[in-house]
This record gives sequence, structure tokens and C-alpha cells, in this order.
Amino acid sequence: MEALEDQDVSSEEKQKMLEMLDRLEKEEVQNSDSNSDEGEELSERLSGLNLDTDSEKIWNRLTSKEQAQFNQMMKDGRLGNLVEVWTPWWDVKKVKIRDVDSEKLDDKTPDVLSKIPDISKLLTKSKPSADIRNNLVNVLFAYVFVCRLYNGTHWDCPRESALKLVKGSDVLSKNSVCSSTSEAIQLGLINSECKQSQEFLIELVSDVTKILRGPGRGEELKFVMAALSEILQLLKKCHTLYKKDIKVYPASSTDDREEKQLLFLAIKKLEFYLGWSQKCGMILHSVIPELRLEHGRLKEEFQETIQVKKSIERNLSQLRPPREDSKLIEELS
Repeated sequence: MEALEDQDVSSEEKQKMLEMLDRLEKEEVQNSDSNSDEGEELSERLSGLNLDTDSEKIWNRLTSKEQAQFNQMMKDGRLGNLVEVWTPWWDVKKVKIRDVDSEKLDDKTPDVLSKIPDISKLLTKSKPSADIRNNLVNVLFAYVFVCRLYNGTHWDCPRESALKLVKGSDVLSKNSVCSSTSEAIQLGLINSECKQSQEFLIELVSDVTKILRGPGRGEELKFVMAALSEILQLLKKCHTLYKKDIKVYPASSTDDREEKQLLFLAIKKLEFYLGWSQKCGMILHSVIPELRLEHGRLKEEFQETIQVKKSIERNLSQLRPPREDSKLIEELS
């Protein structure tokens, strides 16, 4: 039933799950020698139910046999294969489509905000810190983590995804300052909000690199500006939801008010980073070689860890004591 209740699974994907269950049931009936009536078809029993809100009712209308089949498909991975893995917009290969004399590009990049603060007006008495580029790497790491974690559906749950993004970045949530690219990545890897497999987290470094590199062709800053724009809009959406909740329920918990304040401060930082990137963003390209080295180093360390683990497991299997029923020394009578 967990798969039906999963908020990260779209209605279309839930529909595919039930269609597979229905198809399996029909195949069993066709292959059966029995001509007895099995009752209403699955589609009839689920008619009028909402796949997103009526998970419990849907489960209760499944027969015990169907529930068993559903659980089995969960265990053997067949349901997991129905969930299409999201392709990030920064990873899309642009394909030129000729239309008469024009060429169009398949571009799913988020829109860049039209109103971006002027960094020169924000910094009237000082120069931008050299660490801003490293801080941005940490922010982008949290961003690609959330996008991958929610399989591209982060806008379906703006409150949860925005908070995870902010808390997943020490720069946004703890005012940390990263003195190097490596430190920015390491803070992301050890952040308690970013709990996933090491292999998953390491590949996020490659995602950040692709965003910083951009699509090229004179648009080197397009991906960075697009990513920061989407982050800012997501945080503002979440902040608005908190404001509405607190207005409707004045006695909201202290946690709600603290998270609202955390979002407010993060929004101000994102506005600053957007302004900085618009004017000084080309500096970000200087960290790309460092990110590639960091990605290669992390992959190498991960592979070495895997090999050491396998070696230890082999040695342990050889050192296992003999079974108790095996006689090493036979007593002489």
C-alpha cells in the first residue's frame, strides 16, 4: 500500500501500477480452465476513486489475491520499473529540428527571472568575497540533490523540497563559508539532509559541473542563472505557504515560524547570488577543473572502498569456523 500512498509517485505512475495489476489478473483468467465469474473487473471497482487521495479505499477494494500480487510486484521490482527516471534539464541533449528555414531547440531549461537585483547597488562599500563561487557550488549541490531525490517532481511538494534544499546546504541554513570547492562538496556529502548512497551523491558533483559549464555557444551562464532562478522561486513559493498558514493559524508552532525565517534569509541570499552571477558569473568557470578533479577523486575512493569491502568479505568467508557437527579430532576408544 506504501506505493499507492507515496507522494513522490505521480498519478500517471500509480495508474500504470494498477493497469499492470489488472493485466496480470486478466491473463490469469484467460489461462485458467475455470469459466466461473470472478466478480467485477478491477477498473469497475476503482471507478470514481482519486489515485492521489483515495489510496486506502483503493487498497480495500482490491481482493486479497490482488493485494498479494501487488506486494509481490513491489518485492521483485516490477513496480519500480514502471517509474520513469527523470532526465534533468541540464543533461538534455539538444536536438536540432529543422522547420522550413528555422531551427528550434528542445529546451526544458527553467526560465531566468527578469527582475534581478543589481549587485553594484547591494555592495556599495565592499567588494564581493572570493568565496562566493565556492558557496554557490554548495547551494547548487543541494539543488541537484533535491531535483534527483524527487525525480523532477519537486514542484509537486514545494514545502518539503524547499526546506530540504535549504537545510541540505550549510551555506543557506548555517551561514557557512566555503574556502574551497572541495569543502563545498564535502559539506554537501556529510549533510544530514542528504542521506543517500555514496554513489548517488558522488554523481551530483557531475551535475553541478554541467550546470556551471552551461550549454555553451555564448550562453555559458544560462544554466547557472536558470538554476538559481528556480531555487529562488521554489523558496518564495514555500515561504508564501508558511505565511498563509501562520495567518490562518496564529498559534502556529515555533518550528513553523523558525522555518519561515530560515526561508526568508535564504531568499535574500539567493537574490544576492543571482545579482552576483549576472555580473561576475564567468568566475564560476574557474571551479570547473576543481570539480572534475573532486569527482574523479571521490569515484576512485569509492571504488577502492568497494574493493576493500569485497576483499574483507572473502577473507571472512575463509576464516569461518567449521560447523559444530564436523569432527576435527576423533576420540580414540
